Amino acid sequence: MATLLENQKTIMDQVQSGEFLQGMEEFYADDAVNEEASGARIEGKRAIIENEKQVLANVAAFHGCTVHSIGAGEDDGNGNGVTYAEYELKVDMKDGSTFNPKQVQVTRWEGGKARRITFYYDPAKL
Repeated sequence: MATLLENQKTIMDQVQSGEFLQGMEEFYADDAVNEEASGARIEGKRAIIENEKQVLANVAAFHGCTVHSIGAGEDDGNGNGVTYAEYELKVDMKDGSTFNPKQVQVTRWEGGKARRITFYYDPAKL
């Protein structure tokens, strides 16, 4: 089994390549919960992926993702623990707006699957 840090690095490599759904498919638990800085929650892997597809359908251009740091705060060697990634996205939306958050993603893992994914950013700066 890969370490949680290796899993987090794989997810971020995929995001940097514009492959936003691949990591979700591979690593998210069926009962995963996504929580945005705004407090919005999406429950369930399928619902998270469907939401991401809707967001991606409104993207005009993806200009990249700069990863500043990736780490593991805990990893018990059995797929349980916490990882984080600090990064910036640069995205133009079809409506003319931009989505350029500087954010931290904290992922809590159980049994080698991402169970709770929380995003921290300032919604006012999007």
